Amino acid sequence: MRLLVRAASLLPLLALVLAPSAALAQAGSTGFASLKLGVGARPMGMGSAYVALADDPTATYWNAAGLAGLRGTQLTVMHNEWIQDFRHEYAAVGTPLGKGALGFSFSGFYTSELEGRDDVGNVTQPFGFNDIAMTAGYGRPIAAGLDAGAAVRYVREMIADEDATTIAFDLGTRYRVGESGLALGAAVQNLGGKPKFVQESFDLPMTMRFGAAWTRPLGGLRSQGTITSEIRKARSEDARFHLGGELLYRERIALRAGGKFGYDEEDLSFGIGIAHAKIRFDYALVPLTSDLGTAHLFSLTARL
Repeated sequence: MRLLVRAASLLPLLALVLAPSAALAQAGSTGFASLKLGVGARPMGMGSAYVALADDPTATYWNAAGLAGLRGTQLTVMHNEWIQDFRHEYAAVGTPLGKGALGFSFSGFYTSELEGRDDVGNVTQPFGFNDIAMTAGYGRPIAAGLDAGAAVRYVREMIADEDATTIAFDLGTRYRVGESGLALGAAVQNLGGKPKFVQESFDLPMTMRFGAAWTRPLGGLRSQGTITSEIRKARSEDARFHLGGELLYRERIALRAGGKFGYDEEDLSFGIGIAHAKIRFDYALVPLTSDLGTAHLFSLTARL
């Protein structure tokens, strides 16, 4: 029995988020669309251009090589008040280990109950939807300025009483060009098998990311400026471009903005960060077009 949603206002969301599942699958589509949703209010406020910049626990998502940049144990938690009734929770921790750093993260994407219908349109019982992903990653320096990392991820998607699970892998690298403040990053993510939902198999959203980030001090403003960019190519999608910037004042207050190019529902994003002692609070605002609403992301990073 196929599960359909009655409310027309949710159809664009289901096309965006659930269509890859066998419940709404089309030829050539991929599954676990929630793996495409970024994490952390800082990167999301900068247009999701983070593959060359990631150096905190969220590197388990953006680029495992970034874990090598961790200084001490850090914890990040995030709540994403996404559009309509969808919610996204994320938590990650990273700690130095050996010559590098080890990271773990948990991600959960879910919604309130949806109305079910059978193949002829009759109303059936309500059903729920949720995705979870648990990731372990390790990053370490392998040469002067060059870091490499890998991650393994368990993912599960559940709709009503049916679910699909699989294991995925990430590989990443990051290179810091001397003392120039320039960093280059690349990652290949969501490599894995073809999970099966009911009787249909589908591909994971394998994604390639290539990016650069440039950070330099702005002495006259007692600030630091960062410009970051990324080209992203996901399976069954065209390549897309991301651009972001951050102005950090006295290492305490950060203003951020970003843009996404090639997306139907997303273009601009904005963010702010406030740091005090070992705690940093970040907020990002991500408007979506087509009257879908606005995503609000809140995250907290602590040095333990």
